[in-house]
Amino acid sequence: MCGIAGAWGAVSPGSVEAMTAALAHRGPDGSGFHTSGGLRLGARRLAIVDVAGGAQPFYNETGEVCVVANAEIYNHRDLRTKLQAMGHRFASQCDTEVIVHLYEEYGDRCVDHLRGMFAFAVADGQRLLLARDRLGIKPLYCTTVADGVLFASEVKALLRCPQVPAALDVQTLIDTCAVGFPVSEQTFLAGIRSVPPGHTMTVHSSPGGMTVETRQYYRLPAEHDASITFDDAQDWLTGLLREAVRSHLAADVEVGVILSGGLDSTVLAMLAHDLGRPLQAFSVASEPGHPDLDQATRVASSLGWQHHAVVMSFDDYLEAIPGYTRAFEEPGRIGGLGVYYLYQQVGTQLKACLHGEGADELLGGYTQYVDRSQSARVIAARLSSLSRLGARPGPRALEVIDTVTAQQPRATYLDRLLTENMRDQLVQNHLELLDKCAMAAGLEIRVPFLDDAVAEFVMGLPTHYKVNLSLGIQKHVLKSAALRAWGDNSAVADSVLRRKIGAPTAGSRYQARLSDMCERELPDDYLSRHELGPCFATKLDLLLHELFCEVFLAGRGEAPTGFSMREFIAERTGKALPVPA
Repeated sequence: MCGIAGAWGAVSPGSVEAMTAALAHRGPDGSGFHTSGGLRLGARRLAIVDVAGGAQPFYNETGEVCVVANAEIYNHRDLRTKLQAMGHRFASQCDTEVIVHLYEEYGDRCVDHLRGMFAFAVADGQRLLLARDRLGIKPLYCTTVADGVLFASEVKALLRCPQVPAALDVQTLIDTCAVGFPVSEQTFLAGIRSVPPGHTMTVHSSPGGMTVETRQYYRLPAEHDASITFDDAQDWLTGLLREAVRSHLAADVEVGVILSGGLDSTVLAMLAHDLGRPLQAFSVASEPGHPDLDQATRVASSLGWQHHAVVMSFDDYLEAIPGYTRAFEEPGRIGGLGVYYLYQQVGTQLKACLHGEGADELLGGYTQYVDRSQSARVIAARLSSLSRLGARPGPRALEVIDTVTAQQPRATYLDRLLTENMRDQLVQNHLELLDKCAMAAGLEIRVPFLDDAVAEFVMGLPTHYKVNLSLGIQKHVLKSAALRAWGDNSAVADSVLRRKIGAPTAGSRYQARLSDMCERELPDDYLSRHELGPCFATKLDLLLHELFCEVFLAGRGEAPTGFSMREFIAERTGKALPVPA
């Protein structure tokens, strides 16, 4: 794992070095660079596989092809064996090195052979190939300047190049206000876009100057296999998840597990236990004795594992907001602040952890799968607010809205929603949040539910195996499989039967408290006097937007020295804030 950055063409001297330095939190174990004419690559390394010998960049045998990667390639050993049989020579045991030799054999189609999470860059002379994994687990951003292309693992790194403007993308703000998250390749910085999941991008010289081409190499299957029985589906799912957990535990450092007290992380813990792998487990809550924390403790105790319970105070929560905003690179959405705080603690002990992310999208874990009225009401209210501003969501946001609000049979709605939520909702609302918050602490998050084989199998299952509308059961096949495999463990049974109270993180109570503080302390006209006021439902939403602008527009990705959230709020209230109880 690492952070990568680079530039093709005419950019300011030292920009790639500055961009790479901005990613030091993603790779505290070292850095490396490659230069070839007008092409320069940089990498920061978090050493997990081949700790001693895996420094980047990696080159082919002749030194003509170079790769930097932010990747975990779970099938790298099999690939290495095949490539060695083809005559390739390896200089390390690192998984990243297989990419450069795959590129030699298959060119841009090297991505078809990779199983894992990755964002990488291959320099082949003056030709640049960028690639992102199938589902978008690892982020990759790019932008163009007058005579060049820049890319990086995070937006803030691109802002280290003085040629990149720091300006708000208002359409992204409008679309996020409408559907709750950015869509397509959007970021909140004008001109900066993500490389889409399952895509490659090539940059090369042409008679007219620079040519940039994007190609989709992967999409999830859309057809359902009606021939598989529900019993067989349980067995297949358990087997595929077991192999995914086995591969995701492979590392030359200790791997832990984020244990939330819910079904998904419990299943991962049970599979690891069955594989004979005792893990350290980590959980976060806003108070001792929280039901989620108690359930996570019960699961870990039933397995004989060490469990770390992290309790976050309101003051912890408040003062973590600027760091969280800088890490996430988006305004307003602080639902993930609990995991950010947890990762800061975990990162002092481990470099990698399993996480149950992706199961809700794949298997229908959200309330909206069985009750579409709530989501429709929320979107209707948001659109009404935007209409007062004269703002309209873009085409991609309107597609998302139509999925939720269109008049359609329940089964059609469910099929569309399961497909839709594996796109922007999963990537922009969850995966990029998890990755950035974890990597801000030098921690790699691994997501076995989004293993290629698991995701393809689940997407191909009949919809009613995932969400049984007639019985109102979400994640039906996973719950049944868990009870079949471990139902004699009462802690597992409780994880199947209960719904997490603090889902998806531990900060919902504190977010409500902070919102109440903002409503009470900030001026009555705080929203109405702002030019984009109708975009924000609460004073807290606008406050967080202004914080984002302070960090990313004024500070180009950096908060001022000694920045305090309490002081930031006080500046807008004109008075000191009460000290928390």
